[in-house]
Amino acid sequence: MDKRRLLILRAALLILSAGWAGGVLAGADDPAADVIFHRGTVLTVDSFMTEAEAVAVKDGRIVAVGSAADVLKYRGEATRMIDLDGRTLMPGFVEGHSHPFMNMLVENMAVDIRPVRYARGPQVMDVITSAVAKAAPGEEIVFFGWDPVIQRGLKNPTRRELDALAPHHSLLIIGNSGHVAFANSRALEAAGITRDTPDPTGPMGGSFGHSEDGELNGRLDQGDPILAVMTPILKNRLSDPQKAVELVRNGWRQCAGNGITTIDDSMIDERYLRLYRETAGLFPSPRIRGYAVHYKTWKPFEGDDLIKVNGAKVFVDGTPWTGTLFLTKPYPANPLTLEVMELPPDYIQKPYVSPAELKTLVDDCLKEKRTLEIHAQGDAAIDMALETVEEGLERYPWPDHRFRIAHAPMIRDDQLERAKRLGVQITFLMSHVKYWGDILPTMVGEERGRRWMPAGSAGRIGVNYAFHFDGPVAPNKPFSVLETAVARKTAGGRILGPEERVTIDEALRAYTINPAYQLFMEKEVGSLEAGKFADMIIVSENPRTIPPHQLSDIKVLAAYVNGAEIFRAPEAILPNR
Repeated sequence: MDKRRLLILRAALLILSAGWAGGVLAGADDPAADVIFHRGTVLTVDSFMTEAEAVAVKDGRIVAVGSAADVLKYRGEATRMIDLDGRTLMPGFVEGHSHPFMNMLVENMAVDIRPVRYARGPQVMDVITSAVAKAAPGEEIVFFGWDPVIQRGLKNPTRRELDALAPHHSLLIIGNSGHVAFANSRALEAAGITRDTPDPTGPMGGSFGHSEDGELNGRLDQGDPILAVMTPILKNRLSDPQKAVELVRNGWRQCAGNGITTIDDSMIDERYLRLYRETAGLFPSPRIRGYAVHYKTWKPFEGDDLIKVNGAKVFVDGTPWTGTLFLTKPYPANPLTLEVMELPPDYIQKPYVSPAELKTLVDDCLKEKRTLEIHAQGDAAIDMALETVEEGLERYPWPDHRFRIAHAPMIRDDQLERAKRLGVQITFLMSHVKYWGDILPTMVGEERGRRWMPAGSAGRIGVNYAFHFDGPVAPNKPFSVLETAVARKTAGGRILGPEERVTIDEALRAYTINPAYQLFMEKEVGSLEAGKFADMIIVSENPRTIPPHQLSDIKVLAAYVNGAEIFRAPEAILPNR
């Protein structure tokens, strides 16, 4: 290599290595920035976890990140200057697994009885009886959040008990996990369900419960049976298109108010997608990605930068709280599992899909270059998922598949090693530790309960893991999730598996750049770097510098997508100077 070319190469490397300090990707001749954020701390969440002083945005993208002196070079006469006034600017949270449509329904159309609001069974029953008494004649009543596992004193109701409670109303009580529900006779009749209605089959199959005499007992297990009863209620509640759009908008504002600028719908369908696109045409929208049970409806990664359907979704097993985990060792026999959860001794749930069905799905996705999310919570379900993916990759290699396992609370170290080798991603629901951590050792055994959601082990092994809130199962409050990941403190004050704690930097990455990678978005969002979309939030405190027990107290003051404000807190004062 001649001397001149060597000097050019060294100069290029110097520019690239300048990183945040130089505001690369935009030269002195480029147009002025549309907006500059300055006079605060900027958490870039880049590979070095760099902290900067200012950010410049042009045409919805970041053009410079760095020192105030360097970034202010992009100031023009029309540039809007947002004074952070000592507060912190950071990437918007990337919610990698949620159900925003269902969350919207719970927030707007259901009576909220979730255990995060009501800790005891008698409180829940008071709310239910009061709501029934206040309901107009013939009104449908939906409750969400039933959870006898931690709402002590509750017992799963029968159809006849619900008929006595609400003889003049269609009544549906959905469990907090979303995997079980209980309906009275009016609700079942409105949905056209009789004792002879066959159980649904397919990816969201499940069952209609029956008593010994063959009559419906009101229990609905898994997605399609619950959806069958919900459908006539939704048709009535969402018959006004304008109201439906406004409800979605309210849901988006709630997400943005908690700092979420990208949200994944992990059970998207055509109706939700159509409603999202209609709403995005009228109101500011977060960035949305989707995974579909009926995945053949769309081509892989169909959509645009704002709303896109990435791939497919499948359930291998169910939820801990209803005893529907596919395990290698059964649930322990004790009063909680036998009497409250109503499980037979030594119970192990069978998987919801057969090995042949899962093989077909994995092969289809690999052949079509369509990514896949696998719901697998029990360790046997995780074994089944990893085995099927490994065999599929041997038949149809795709190095960048980014298949992921959702929740994975019981994943073992050997499974984490295998996931790393296969390139399988993991996303953890840390709210299990906070809200259910006190009963987990009793439910699944001390060793398995202590290790629940092993983010620390995943980090040590080198698996790319992320966090999510799985709304409406848990509150969509990412800073509370960060606190739980760092402290592993339960609602009852117990430290559950302190060896599985992570650092604040690791926690921040698990709710920003790591899920962005899982969603094939790491070049678009998840960190504040030149060239990426300006999806950012302003928060009251720097999460890297405050005590861990104060993380959940951090306030989101404003949120931006493409540099445009989509949320501002009423108390936020953001001077333009």
